[in-house]
Amino acid sequence: MKKIAIVGSGGLGRELLGIIQSINRKIETWDILGFYDDNLISEKINGYPIIGKIKELNDIREEISVVIAIGNPRVKSIIKNKINNQNIIFPNIIHPSVEIYSSDNVTFGEGVVIAANVVFTVNIKIGNFVYINTSSVIAHDTCINDFSMIMPTVSISAGGEIGERVYIGNGAKIDYYVNIPDDTVISSGTILSG
Repeated sequence: MKKIAIVGSGGLGRELLGIIQSINRKIETWDILGFYDDNLISEKINGYPIIGKIKELNDIREEISVVIAIGNPRVKSIIKNKINNQNIIFPNIIHPSVEIYSSDNVTFGEGVVIAANVVFTVNIKIGNFVYINTSSVIAHDTCINDFSMIMPTVSISAGGEIGERVYIGNGAKIDYYVNIPDDTVISSGTILSG
């Protein structure tokens, strides 16, 4: 099994732990080491230890996988830029229930997290360190750029582009061919039409 640690031990980190455990129940893949978090020390989170502070990842001498579980897209990009250790791998973590209509033309960057019951149709591009939360639907010809955060039950219709570090709140609906600029925050329940 591959060693993995989670950066961030808040709610999103605990949810990510659950996704990894779901993967392990299907096929034993990950040896979960625990959490790195700058705000907590010597504490266990859902049975796993806080290993250390984020800067300590740069001192690791063996290859391990790390997943960043930070909900604020800008903060997540700052944290990623602080990790410069060549021994760190940023895998994609995809819940076993995710449905991808055509894996030939749906692409993912690195460090992507896809939660339970997300649906991807066709011709979709997901950038690096994107987090797509539970029961969201991403339709054809959509591009979601680096560090964006898609919260639960978001629906993104066809042909749009989501910029970098975009936060889309719970249940938001993005209509056909809507482009969203970098660093935009979209409130929960918002409906954006083209």
